[in-house]
Amino acid sequence: MPALVAHAVLVQVLTYAFRPATSYALLDADASPAVLGAFGAIFALPALALALPSGRLVDRWGERRTAIAGGVLLVAASVIALAGLESIAALVLATLLLGCGHLLSVVAEQALVANRSRAGSRDSAFGMYTLVVSIGQVVGPLLIAIPEPGGEGPDLGIAFAASTAVAVGVLVSGALLRGIPSLPVEDPTGMLRTASGLLRRRGVVRALLASSLSLASVDITLTYWPALGNEAGMAPWVISAMLMTRSLCTMLSRAGLGTATRLFGRRRVMVLSLALAALAFASTALPLGPFGLIVLAGVYGLAIGVSQPVTMSWLTDLAPAGQRGMTLSLRLAGNRIGQSAVPAAVGLLAAGTGAGGVLVATAGALLVASWSALALDQEG
Repeated sequence: MPALVAHAVLVQVLTYAFRPATSYALLDADASPAVLGAFGAIFALPALALALPSGRLVDRWGERRTAIAGGVLLVAASVIALAGLESIAALVLATLLLGCGHLLSVVAEQALVANRSRAGSRDSAFGMYTLVVSIGQVVGPLLIAIPEPGGEGPDLGIAFAASTAVAVGVLVSGALLRGIPSLPVEDPTGMLRTASGLLRRRGVVRALLASSLSLASVDITLTYWPALGNEAGMAPWVISAMLMTRSLCTMLSRAGLGTATRLFGRRRVMVLSLALAALAFASTALPLGPFGLIVLAGVYGLAIGVSQPVTMSWLTDLAPAGQRGMTLSLRLAGNRIGQSAVPAAVGLLAAGTGAGGVLVATAGALLVASWSALALDQEG
């Protein structure tokens, strides 16, 4: 539906402009690499507490009202960042709100796709959904490619002003979604029982691990590719081009995902793609020129694009109707753990190794994700 496509694109445009812009604002404030890692955790950690309740919320409220709540938080985050882009305290608050608003927005979108797709076609449905998401990830970095007059970095005023306008678009498109009917609110212990039951299913924990580590690596690109460029004295357009190329190649991989999983099976596609992503990601730490880095970003994007839609469709297949929002929010909770733990850990590493060491360590985490994917169900 047009409203879902608009909402999914705009949420990612906002996120992929806002977060790199925040990294540049912190660099302007002479923040250390460890602080950049802490901001990755700030985006993810507070929303971790809301991940499971948000799944229950979307199952009971419906997708539309959940999306509206997320849009309100995203508008607030953008306004605060625009008003206080030179204040670390304001950026902390804005990042907190961004994380919460992003969570509510994407769980509403994913539940809408899950509830309207048929068993056996969900790899294709989620592949197309995440392809649409990738469009926003391509457009978002364009907002940090605009240079500051008389300066070397991006024009952060323009980036955050554009983010505010996009956030308003998220709110409007969320209000136009046509979601499932609201259901009666259940006893809170039902949420815990559902989560516990899902976690006991064979292979689910390792599937969640693969999902969280792969997504954490994408988060690292938003924080540490700008730091890598800053260390090497690269122009902002190089980092913008790397982020855009990653997203474009992720779109390509997702466009053919349904065919790939039918031909080769989910497990083989996941394991090989995550191993390739690890190799390409580590290689971006090498002292290469802009062309080499952009090519490696493309290879990484092509490989990393598989993990999120495949784990979405697989976990959705395990969930009964009426609990799909909860199931997908469990996956989001696992993702948020990865988004909190991995940036915080590599941020400490960055104090001694710089951005290059962070990228190599993150590649190691992707190899762990590749091993975890061996437990995924083989059928497409």
